[in-house]
Amino acid sequence: MGHTDRDMQKRIGLKDLARELGMDVSTVSRALRQDPRVRAETRQSVRALADRLGYRPNAAARALKGGMTDRVAVLLSPPQQRFASPIFLELLATLDQRLRATGKTLAVFAAQSRDEEAGIVQMIVEDGLADGIVLGRTRAQDPRVAYLLKIGTPFVSFGRTDWPDRHPWVEIDYAAAGALAVAALAEAGPKRLAILSAPEGLNFADNYLAGALAEAETRGLPEPQVVRCEMTEEAGEAAARAIFDAGTDRLAVACIQDSLAFGLYRAAAARGLTVGGDIAVIGGQNFPGSEHAAPPLSTFSTEDSRVAALLSDVMLARLDTTPEDPPETHVIAPQPLLRGSHLLP
Repeated sequence: MGHTDRDMQKRIGLKDLARELGMDVSTVSRALRQDPRVRAETRQSVRALADRLGYRPNAAARALKGGMTDRVAVLLSPPQQRFASPIFLELLATLDQRLRATGKTLAVFAAQSRDEEAGIVQMIVEDGLADGIVLGRTRAQDPRVAYLLKIGTPFVSFGRTDWPDRHPWVEIDYAAAGALAVAALAEAGPKRLAILSAPEGLNFADNYLAGALAEAETRGLPEPQVVRCEMTEEAGEAAARAIFDAGTDRLAVACIQDSLAFGLYRAAAARGLTVGGDIAVIGGQNFPGSEHAAPPLSTFSTEDSRVAALLSDVMLARLDTTPEDPPETHVIAPQPLLRGSHLLP
């Protein structure tokens, strides 16, 4: 079968289709997969243009040529494109060092919304942009993971899915982190307890909440007020204001991430409340500066450098294996760093 002039000049990719149609890549990707969330007329338009321009996934062409890019992609999930968590800075720096030592390079992709992520992953594979992918913020039935398992592209996820035996992953034990946080706050003798976790459906956030609620029940603490929000200081400040409105008498708050706790500090200061005096607070992930807050923020360490090294090493190892090889998995236990903000007089 011969090549057309267009094939010889340039292979059509998802980005080309998106540009021609005036759509974003994720919409084009979903339309080609016949995603019912995309209108039928849109799916037909995308399919028609793909057929007319001779679009076909580049993964097949690369396989025929035996081509490799010597590149690994990292997909940053929202709001991680703003580097909300230091662990992703550690990951990028560590992975870049390890890749360069083996003659490979790093490519970073940042999704602006969760709906866009699956399309970006498909674009990376079909446009031949990388040989392997590192994913974060997994969900139980993660469509990115399902696609990569079907295609056979090497990847590692930061967090497990409903298919823990089918792909490599590295995970922090967030159920233990939630239990650790509530156990520490119990020392304050709280009359009210609140838990700030990340949005529902993210595995690490659901695990944190489950661990925290179970620990609160075991210790006979008041039923916690639960708030699910993005892990930003702004979201933490807004959530804290709503929590304060319900009363602050011996209030204790567990935050899944220090960014939320920093927002709470701001909200407390605006109301003339003191952390460690009126309110007990514990954060998570030991952000830079948490030890210099006033008072120093109690939190837990997720050993960012160790997690980054494991993700990097597992990804590199996966590039040298086949999908049939047993996947490598790791669970990291959180370590408490109790500095005083979790206590009350």
